[in-house]
Amino acid sequence: QTMEGADIGVDLSPDLSPEKTPDGVYKFYIDGEWVAPKGGTTHDNINPADTSDVLGKTPVATAEEVNRAIDAAERDFTAWMYLSADIRSKIFYRVTEHLKENKPALERIMCREMGKTIFDCHLDSAETIGVVEAVAPMGINVKGHTYQKNVNGTTMECRLSPRGVAAIITPFNFPLAIPLAQVASALVTGNTVIYKPSHVTPEISHAMVKIILLSMKEIGEKYNVNIPRAVLSMYTGGGSVTAKHEAVRTIHFTGSKSVGDKVDSVASALGKRVMKEVAGINIFYVHKDADMDRASTNFVYGKTITGGQRCSSIQEALIDAPVYEEFIQAVLKKVGNIVTGPGYAKEVMDADATPGKFSLPPLADDEQLDHVRGLLDRAVKAGAKIRYQDKLPAELTKKGYYFPFTLVENVGTDNPMYSEEIFGPIGVLTKVRDVYEAIDIINKKIGIVACIDSKDKNATEYFIERVLRTRIDDGRHGTGCFWSTKFGGDRGAGSGNAALDTEMVMGYLIWKTIYRSFKEPERG
Repeated sequence: QTMEGADIGVDLSPDLSPEKTPDGVYKFYIDGEWVAPKGGTTHDNINPADTSDVLGKTPVATAEEVNRAIDAAERDFTAWMYLSADIRSKIFYRVTEHLKENKPALERIMCREMGKTIFDCHLDSAETIGVVEAVAPMGINVKGHTYQKNVNGTTMECRLSPRGVAAIITPFNFPLAIPLAQVASALVTGNTVIYKPSHVTPEISHAMVKIILLSMKEIGEKYNVNIPRAVLSMYTGGGSVTAKHEAVRTIHFTGSKSVGDKVDSVASALGKRVMKEVAGINIFYVHKDADMDRASTNFVYGKTITGGQRCSSIQEALIDAPVYEEFIQAVLKKVGNIVTGPGYAKEVMDADATPGKFSLPPLADDEQLDHVRGLLDRAVKAGAKIRYQDKLPAELTKKGYYFPFTLVENVGTDNPMYSEEIFGPIGVLTKVRDVYEAIDIINKKIGIVACIDSKDKNATEYFIERVLRTRIDDGRHGTGCFWSTKFGGDRGAGSGNAALDTEMVMGYLIWKTIYRSFKEPERG
């Protein structure tokens, strides 16, 4: 398969190319087969760096298709649950081997389809491999508890059991790492899965599903084990039906706060286990004793990587008043080193490989571009001022969904940009009195990440102790995560569930405490 318009080729082995109908509509994988969608609603899947490059049409699932997938997953749950946990672990060991063998191809698919740079896609695939390697052993390593005898004639133990059908709803920005981490965690612990990827990333989603299916086939044949056909299904759209279906017992949602909160309210009211990651306003605090070169470098990186489209992307810089202008000038000295363009362009890849330079790819689709433009327009009308905005060549903005690196000041508490997530390369600059005011502002906002840059370790330690965030960076940019570590939003930015390490499987399991009564047997 050749990536037309992308100036790079892709060698797929095994065949990971997307399944489409003759008229270019992506198929669904339901109840063990690739099927043509029945609904007529589709979204064009467009290369965001070159809108003339249309990859295919992403369909929206009908209620009938969603119900069929979930019913089949419920039907095959018991057989999958009772399959040897060792086999389930072996399947995902095999998945990691296929991921490594196809790593460059998968990265190029992501780059063309979602728009982020090859370097960023490399980070995505590396995280994917690492987290699947971490959770694969959990098929056989999940353990319960036994208790000392608290009451005569009673023994007690706790077991962990899979919950049942898990619905996994994922975003476009990490189209391999986020879904495969969750799908692997659910499947390896004995749940069946309904996977609903973003309509922006069907091709990498098809490749992921094919890798899992191939691994199941290979391990099943090697150990003469029958794998149930509806262990994993995939479709796009149909989210409201998914959340309401009575057979769905667990939902993992990663995406926008507005949609995630709606899914949570519906599903939680129906007694389902809901895990969500919905981000918010991530903040970078520049202390009066900051290392200005380091702080400005980290801020620009945090605003440009993935085009600012990460749940961990920095949105706002809180800057101590004495160094406010000094920090801005340090940032402005670096903006000339931002290279905007296609993620696969040589100059962009060179920027990623050069210390002191930054790459800025296009936004993922027209909806993202409209959102960022619209939020900036509303912010300015509400009194915000643009301190700096890069000027992009007209031919670039005409060709793709590009938005220039932008700095905004005077964002008051009544401004929409104060509390709405930008998810783009716009940085908000806010002057504060000291670390106390910075912490007060951070703790009143919803978000995952808080960063501090200071050479005063008393300030950094106080900041770390008092800030109510689940991710805190000292002298770093805040974005990106290492697998096998804790990650996850709380306080409205998420449900507080673990992600990226082995504990992430726990969200797909239920504790069962068993009491057994007995009495001493009669003697001979």
